[in-house]
Amino acid sequence: MIYPKQFHGKTRDISLESHYYHRFAKEITIPCNIYYSLTLITPDVPMREIDFLVVSPYGVITIELKNGKWRQKKGEWEFYNVRGREWEPVEGKSYKNPIEQVTTQREIIREFFKNHNQLVDLFPKEYYDSAIFFLKNDRKEFHLPNDQNLFVFGGKEVSDETNLNSVLESILYQNNREPLPDSVLVKAHEIIKKNLNFFQTFRSQKEKEEENLLFFTKEQFSLVEGINSFPHNLVFGSPGSGKSILCGEIALQKARKGQKVLLWQGAKALYEIWKEELKNIPEKNNIELISHFSEIKHNHIDILIVDGIEDILNDKSQSDIFLYLSKYFWEEKEWILFVSRRLKYTSTPFLDYLQSIPLHVWDIKRNIRNSPEIVSFANRLLNDFSETPMQNHFSDIQFIKTDDDLTDQIRWCYGYAKKVLEIENDEIVVLYHTEETIQNNGLKQFLVENEMRHYSTKAFAGMEETCGILIGFENWHLTETKNSLAETILKIRSLVCVFYPPNEEEVIQTILKKGDSGP
Repeated sequence: MIYPKQFHGKTRDISLESHYYHRFAKEITIPCNIYYSLTLITPDVPMREIDFLVVSPYGVITIELKNGKWRQKKGEWEFYNVRGREWEPVEGKSYKNPIEQVTTQREIIREFFKNHNQLVDLFPKEYYDSAIFFLKNDRKEFHLPNDQNLFVFGGKEVSDETNLNSVLESILYQNNREPLPDSVLVKAHEIIKKNLNFFQTFRSQKEKEEENLLFFTKEQFSLVEGINSFPHNLVFGSPGSGKSILCGEIALQKARKGQKVLLWQGAKALYEIWKEELKNIPEKNNIELISHFSEIKHNHIDILIVDGIEDILNDKSQSDIFLYLSKYFWEEKEWILFVSRRLKYTSTPFLDYLQSIPLHVWDIKRNIRNSPEIVSFANRLLNDFSETPMQNHFSDIQFIKTDDDLTDQIRWCYGYAKKVLEIENDEIVVLYHTEETIQNNGLKQFLVENEMRHYSTKAFAGMEETCGILIGFENWHLTETKNSLAETILKIRSLVCVFYPPNEEEVIQTILKKGDSGP
């Protein structure tokens, strides 16, 4: 079986990925699952994309296609730049050469499976292989390392005249490995599906579950595995640390075991998403979803799981909550409360009460949602450089001065995201600080015509998106503005376009600690 079940069509076929996708789908007969274009996002290792991943009872193979001409010169790797008509070294990549690229992929996928299998190897270590197809080279052209789990094929060896099934057999059967039980394949598939980068939702709505993987950090994995040992759990999490992912995952795990779960999601937007998705999952009868404590009508539950109620904790006294969930409930029943890490250093009556009774406190510091550049910029806004290194430049943050027509500038930004970065229309959102910002008739018309979603920063609470266009943020010297900007950009995963008034440029330069002509 190959996943996704249809080629997504985004990759230009100059790489021949589409051609090999269809060949794998047609030619492979050995028992296995094949996954195309997996992007592993890991906290501690640069992002790796795996062209094809083969998972079989005889092992796991990461496969990389190279449709360019390569050579080794004095021990260094070079590729032929067709446009420049010259040989060039590998630069600007997270690997030094194709061999290092595929062997690193092999180690990452092994660690990925291990991390989601109670820190035990899902497949024996020697069952992990990596392969590279040099489509325009002969294998004999290269001096290769002595690595029995590395397989290099030249173009003729994987041409259309060769059956790819025999290629995979030559890898998987070369050491007379004993086949592993089918349950291992099933578990590997479940791990891949369960840990996809669906962000804040129980399951993806757009089949991204077959394309992007989210690698849980060890502290998250420890939480998921260890939280059952304690009846009362208070989880502090930094922005982008995956609190809502963990909340939804734990709710599903509890429901699958037959427990009655009261799931309280205080972020309105996320509540609406979860409400729709719960209709389509088998565990729906074991999960009762609410958005406010006033909706609690009974205590006939096994566990309460709470997320996104920071506003209530700040504004309400504990007596208001006790009207619906008594002291007896909080002291005797099971519950898990996910809250922002900033509340760890403040005092609220209800949190003070909770911390006076026996409970286990978890602290998730690592941001796994955003690029390091986005996190670094947010930390600069907050004058907090403790968790990420300083960036020398920002490419995931685009600063755009609004000294021209705002609608024309957003039109360019929108086109760039779609055509150059291949970001889908529904993955782009316009976020504004105040309602007055979008009163421009031309801007509103453009947003409507292109079906671009737009929200105030307050209404966007609990949501996330791939690309965000931020407009209307003024008075950058004020702490309130900086805090609002930081919280907003940490909801954007990949690309943030910040439109700023010309008079804010000096303040932004100070924040970025730059002295050139513009941010």
